[in-house]
Amino acid sequence: MKRIYFWYDINFHQNKIIATSKQDVKRQLLLQGQIAIKIRAGNIITKKSFHPSDLLIITKQLATMLKAGLSIVDSLRLLLDDQPKPQWQYLLSDISQQIAKGESLSSVLKQYHSVFPALYCEIIAIGELTGQLDHSFEQLTAHLEKSLQLQRQIRKAMRYPLFLLSVSVVVIIVMMFIVLPKFADIYQSFDAQLPYFTQLVIDIANKVQQNGVLILLVPSLGYFLFQRFFKVRYQLTIDRQKLALPLLGQVIQSQCLMQIFHTLAITQQAGIPLLTGLSASANTTGNSYYRDIINKIINGIEQGNAFSQMLSSYFPKLCVQLVHAGEESGSLDVMLNNLSLYYQQQNQTLTDNLVKAFEPILMLFLALIIGGLVISMYLPVFQMGDVIH
Repeated sequence: MKRIYFWYDINFHQNKIIATSKQDVKRQLLLQGQIAIKIRAGNIITKKSFHPSDLLIITKQLATMLKAGLSIVDSLRLLLDDQPKPQWQYLLSDISQQIAKGESLSSVLKQYHSVFPALYCEIIAIGELTGQLDHSFEQLTAHLEKSLQLQRQIRKAMRYPLFLLSVSVVVIIVMMFIVLPKFADIYQSFDAQLPYFTQLVIDIANKVQQNGVLILLVPSLGYFLFQRFFKVRYQLTIDRQKLALPLLGQVIQSQCLMQIFHTLAITQQAGIPLLTGLSASANTTGNSYYRDIINKIINGIEQGNAFSQMLSSYFPKLCVQLVHAGEESGSLDVMLNNLSLYYQQQNQTLTDNLVKAFEPILMLFLALIIGGLVISMYLPVFQMGDVIH
């Protein structure tokens, strides 16, 4: 397992290096003729160390450099010189070295499948075969931009409800575990009983405090068992049932269709065969139900059926009509791109509608909880005069 190490030279300047251990750091520095005064371990390099936004920037820069006539090795070395993040420095350096030794770019990228998706490698391989590597990087830039844009739209839509929920949880915790116990102490000092509703809320808070570990453990254990056993066995059924959910099911469906048709459009534009494009779209979709459908479509095409004919059994009529028109006119890539844009807009609209429908329900739920706590807090205040007298 590789990680970032910080080492300090004789002038005590900090430097970064990627290695598997401190001994590996010393070995690498010895080969470079460097001396380390101190070595400090940094973060472990994982898949999350390579953010998709960084990949987008690098892909866009490579597209620009290749368009300008630079070779892929020279482009990678220029990126390496300007790259501030050590994990990317290490990755770009290794890719550049392997290409300089005669390896193809696509085969090198496949070694880092956790960073470069299968679709990314496939499009690069087509670019190498056709001699249009710059065009392949431009296509990948558009693909990554659209994927990141979708993620940003979903985060933006969920930002306000999550913020509201977080603040409400903090308010509930403060009122239940700090404010109400103060009233209990005051009433106890007067040897008086709290109002029934207030006492009930305090009893619930005490139960939560006493059984806090168990309350956290049971859902965590349930989630672990669900992910480990139930979800693995019944993933297809779960994903199919998700599509039947009101509002949310339509959002999931439009997102899956957008991903499928976007992947197919980009593979068709790159000159990748339809079956390979379908396999890539099956890998990119996160829904097992649609992955199973795509595999059935692949089997049907292999048996001699037309693509549009196979779609008619599983996809909406609009998809079938546009794909059939694309097959007849020889503009399948254009029709697939149109479908991708259509479902992207539909997904955005449905997501906004879902958030708008969810907000009143959330507000009502929080109003009941916080309103109940406020009532339980003010009941002792109203009765405080009688208690004192």
